[in-house]
Amino acid sequence: MRTIALLVLASCLAALMPAMGQDASQWLAQAGRDYNNGSDSLALKDLDEYLSLNSSDAQRWMTKADLEIKLQKYNDAVDSFDQAIKLNSSNDEAWNDRALILAGALRQNDEALSSLDTALQINPNRANTWYNKGLILESMGRHNDSLEALNRATDLDSKMAQAWNLKGLVLMKLDSYQEALNSFEKAVSLNPSNKEYQDNKNQAQKAAGVPIGKKLAFPSE
Repeated sequence: MRTIALLVLASCLAALMPAMGQDASQWLAQAGRDYNNGSDSLALKDLDEYLSLNSSDAQRWMTKADLEIKLQKYNDAVDSFDQAIKLNSSNDEAWNDRALILAGALRQNDEALSSLDTALQINPNRANTWYNKGLILESMGRHNDSLEALNRATDLDSKMAQAWNLKGLVLMKLDSYQEALNSFEKAVSLNPSNKEYQDNKNQAQKAAGVPIGKKLAFPSE
């Protein structure tokens, strides 16, 4: 009798598993529909249902975190990134994004820096992570450390205009006006339509004693 009971149980589980998989995919599809319809809260609930059935999907934990950020559920977003990291601790993107929430929304700069350092141990060649580290260090008043991180960012990606601009701002605080001007000029050359970069360049020119422009003097009739 016990053998028969076990066979029946195994048969029931075999029938149930495909159904659970189907339910999971349906919740994921519903999350996409609700998100595309602008219903972020419903999409988040759909993702919760999906992850209750398929909790090993690290990428969807990150999707959930992104939705929680959009809904300003910042502590929940950190928890979701932590779940993604538990499933894949070598995901430097998750460590990086987690740091941005810790620093930007939760003002936990030290923990954010620790998260970024882990990301950089995994992948030291991602310029954006170095830029984020420089950004956080600058907000903490650690200008020399920030400059070091930003130099790494621009070495890795010389076309990152925002890194050149931030480097210029840090150099201005360090009274290195000519170097700051050089950085702002690089930022402007990469993004000439950005008014902030142009304004920063003009301020650096004044601080460095470089004329912004001259008016030509024509003889009057």
